[in-house]
Amino acid sequence: MREKTKSLIAAAVVIAAASSTGFAQSPAPHLGVGEVQVIAEKMCCKGCAQKVSGQIYALKGVKSVEVDLSTHSVDITLPPPSATTLGRIWHAVEQGDGGPTSLSTSTAAYQLVRPQDEQEWLAAKQMGATQHVAIENLHCKGCAQKIAAQLYALKGVTKVSVDMERETLIVETNPKTAVSPWVVIDAVSQAKERPVAVRGNYGTLAITWATEAAPQSHHQAQETARGGIQR
Repeated sequence: MREKTKSLIAAAVVIAAASSTGFAQSPAPHLGVGEVQVIAEKMCCKGCAQKVSGQIYALKGVKSVEVDLSTHSVDITLPPPSATTLGRIWHAVEQGDGGPTSLSTSTAAYQLVRPQDEQEWLAAKQMGATQHVAIENLHCKGCAQKIAAQLYALKGVTKVSVDMERETLIVETNPKTAVSPWVVIDAVSQAKERPVAVRGNYGTLAITWATEAAPQSHHQAQETARGGIQR
């Protein structure tokens, strides 16, 4: 991974550390395939736990839900989930007023870093419906095109641009059609690439992978560092 991509994630981690509740944000080694753990910082009583559990049990495929109020954690068992399914779990915890801050599987940990002050909130709002997607080792325009093809298939995506220098795709969407960062992550995964952060008007969803990415054999494309990608 290049230094600029590392800097982006490092900045997100620093912000998270400043406001976190002290829970680990790394992939949980004890989790097996089909097991998900969510940290719900607002879940503080049995009533809260029942609300959160009820929302999660309403999701298709969920087999079990276990809550530990002492650590504000929710452990879920279900078939091996896609990123879209993880997004549904996250949304379910939000609907149950659990206040999710992180989600871990056996392969990755997802940490939501919200803006910390008025200036950061203003900068986030100015992004509007645009999302910036940092990709691990985005080394050629061909890889960017492959990812863009998956992103363009999402309802609401209107334009995808690439900034090769920052290893980032800029995804513009229709303001009237909400595009979840989890759906964006799933689209990148469908292209056989790994996102390391998705930034939007909600903050930054930073991703820490449990294993190193497989080495790439492509050569750096000699093309413009920034530009639009056609459908």
